[in-house]
Amino acid sequence: MITLQSLDLSKISPESLGELLIEAKKAYYTSAKTIMDDHTYDTLEEILRQKNPYHRIFQKVGTPAFDTGWQKIKHSHPMSSQNKVATFTDLIHYFELKKVPPNTKFVTQPKCDGLSLELIYKNGQITNAITRGDGRVGDSILQNATRMQNFQKKLPTKFTGSIRCEIVVTFKDFQKLNQLSEEKYSNTRNAASGLSQRLDSKYSEFCSLYAVDIIPEPATEFAKLKLLQELKIKPVDTHLCQNLHQVEELYQKFLKSRSDYPFDIDGLVVKIDDLKVAQKLGSQNNRPKFQIAYKFPAATNQTRLLSVEWQTGPLGTVTPVAKIEPVEISGAIITYISLANFNLIKQLNLNTGDVIEVARRGDVIPHVEKIISKVTPGHLSPPKTCVSCHTPLITDHKFLKCPNKFGCPAQTLGILRLFCQTLDIKGISDKTIEKLSSRVKLPGDFYNLTIADFLNLNGLGEKSGGNIVREIQAKRKLTLTEAFDAAIIPNFSAKRIQQVINAGFNTPQKLLHLSIDNLLTIPGFKSTLAAKIVDGIQTRRPIINSILDQI
Repeated sequence: MITLQSLDLSKISPESLGELLIEAKKAYYTSAKTIMDDHTYDTLEEILRQKNPYHRIFQKVGTPAFDTGWQKIKHSHPMSSQNKVATFTDLIHYFELKKVPPNTKFVTQPKCDGLSLELIYKNGQITNAITRGDGRVGDSILQNATRMQNFQKKLPTKFTGSIRCEIVVTFKDFQKLNQLSEEKYSNTRNAASGLSQRLDSKYSEFCSLYAVDIIPEPATEFAKLKLLQELKIKPVDTHLCQNLHQVEELYQKFLKSRSDYPFDIDGLVVKIDDLKVAQKLGSQNNRPKFQIAYKFPAATNQTRLLSVEWQTGPLGTVTPVAKIEPVEISGAIITYISLANFNLIKQLNLNTGDVIEVARRGDVIPHVEKIISKVTPGHLSPPKTCVSCHTPLITDHKFLKCPNKFGCPAQTLGILRLFCQTLDIKGISDKTIEKLSSRVKLPGDFYNLTIADFLNLNGLGEKSGGNIVREIQAKRKLTLTEAFDAAIIPNFSAKRIQQVINAGFNTPQKLLHLSIDNLLTIPGFKSTLAAKIVDGIQTRRPIINSILDQI
């Protein structure tokens, strides 16, 4: 059993820590064995989030970085994420920009800090229960959902449609769970997520379901409440507000009584009541325009800055990570905080020994808010050379950069990891990629690997090697968008690549020889962005060609 005491956290890299967490989570979900208790897992996950909030384990909410063992099912309608605001002024501004009609009413609900679930009914009978997953496809966990509190197998009417719920663990059940379970959970959110997706269904009865939406819809949001009640489905608290000022009054009321609520909430969800108005507004970037999360202020605490570590990312950006005296915020122990860039250190005038205020923004990402007590004069100095390859650093706007794109081990390994993540090549861990560094220098080199290349790697045998080789070979049939997206070109996302292809630049050579003028003919591409994309394509040409040569 892995414990915090058995690990040297000062020496373990974010990549190794991420692989350890994926291994632990896979064991937890897919077998009866566990390699660490939940407190250890939660603590290590928080450390990884602090060191690298963009690690692949956090990339898609509700989507584990491994096969959970559950059947994958497509949602009847996408389960979208929400836009967020943190102040009443921003809330007003948000709906003003949407030009909502005068006298618009709003439905307000507590924002549950749990896991989203879609319940599917046909003629009043439950047929499936699907986790949010990536918003389009989730895990079918019906066998667990049937054991949860407030679950209804059969409805009193012949309703056919879907009911969107939140899975939560109440504070009362959380105490009972930790008294009963040998594995101790650090907070209710992690308990809800972990229990709901266990293959053995153990302790699912400590989870509760609260409905937040229903499809097909009646005429108004508030009418959904009545419909849910008729179906004997337990809804989350739902309030009809005549205007945004009433929303603010309700927000302040919930904020003051937050600790007395039966389960954890982190804000309010504010929705336009009239669904005709809502439908006209529609969605943008998979986020509905007619509703928004009005978040509670971030929880804060004070601590001391001990030191700063510098990490080189896959695109050469050198990022400072603060090591602090461990401090508890919202049930999580914070020991590391990403400082984003050197400018933040200068703005805060930050130095070792300073007493700082730390917040968990959105109750997730830790952030240095301000200095409480200045102990050491001046601010920390940035490194002059790359911590990975010792190349002199350059300044690119507010970022420190390592210019050694193809000779820096951190950048090479980072690009190879992102290539595998982008193409969803299963079975190949960060550790395995590091061990293959003598054979794989560019992403296209993966396609030349054979089973023999894996036989001498510790922890991998012929079967595992064969599985990885088959996974890689299955990725030879890539679309042009997928190929260029896998090359990790800065500022050139899959969506933008597809835009350019749709504009007529639909061959590898046309994309490789894009000019700024070419891009300026496409809506949404400004000169600064166009210049960055063209430069990115030119500097990443060896990477792009290595992929194109293999597909």
